[in-house]
Amino acid sequence: MNKFSFSYLVTCYALASVFTFNNHLSLEYQIIGSLFLIVLFGIPHGAIDNIILQSQTKISSIKFYTLYLSIIIFYTAIWFLSPLYSFYFFLLMSAYHFGESQFANYKIITKTKKIIYLLWGISLMSSLFFYNKIELSNLFLLYEDTSNLNNIFGGNNLQIFFFTSNFLTLFYLFYLRFNKKLESSVFNSELFQMLLIHITFYLFPVIISFTLYFVFLHSLKVLSQEFKYLNKHMGITSILKFIKLLAPHTILSLIFVSIFIFLSSKNIIDISILLFSIISISVITLPHSIVMTKFYEKFKI
Repeated sequence: MNKFSFSYLVTCYALASVFTFNNHLSLEYQIIGSLFLIVLFGIPHGAIDNIILQSQTKISSIKFYTLYLSIIIFYTAIWFLSPLYSFYFFLLMSAYHFGESQFANYKIITKTKKIIYLLWGISLMSSLFFYNKIELSNLFLLYEDTSNLNNIFGGNNLQIFFFTSNFLTLFYLFYLRFNKKLESSVFNSELFQMLLIHITFYLFPVIISFTLYFVFLHSLKVLSQEFKYLNKHMGITSILKFIKLLAPHTILSLIFVSIFIFLSSKNIIDISILLFSIISISVITLPHSIVMTKFYEKFKI
């Protein structure tokens, strides 16, 4: 068991104790706790995309920000033109990004390794939705501008994606292990993490479920990878120096979110907090995932 799985398991155990003692955790406390963890670890894990890419490609700051912001503006425009397809694209993009970071630390000797990235990510997302589809459907139906995205949680499509993606992910992992393209320790670790994720997605509300995964099994892992990379290539040996690099874009993101919440509370902008959150996360995830793909192409432990 690696340190990320251990921290995930300990946190899950602590939360299970809270739910056992109180039999309920209000939505307000769920949001507060989740926001605290996401602000502390989730937002910072993508706050040094400029440093990562510039260290690898020598791209100028002006060109980097021009490209980065252009992608964000373009995807935002697509959202308003076609929200449903933009949402589907966001889910697929996130699935691949999660799967890519999940296996980045492992040496997988196969030309088709990108298949496992996408399969693993789809199984993750479909499991989160499958176990929490009623809760998610009710949440999306709360707002008029997200109700049209709700069809993903209905019908048989979600169930098909859930069973098919999980079966294919397990099949591919067994295939890689059987052909000795995946070490036994990696194979066992992935099976354990999949089991752990399924249990937590089933037991906990969707906000807590996703936050636990996103923070402990994704963001912390990426932060660790980034720190190792900067340590090796830029001589960043101090955690304090690393935090200082993360701070500017993290603070800027928090200011932007705070301004929106204020404008939304005053009814100055006509968009729900849920749709804003989805769009904001997606338009930032797209350029971030592109940067991280290039990062993983050169990243060595």
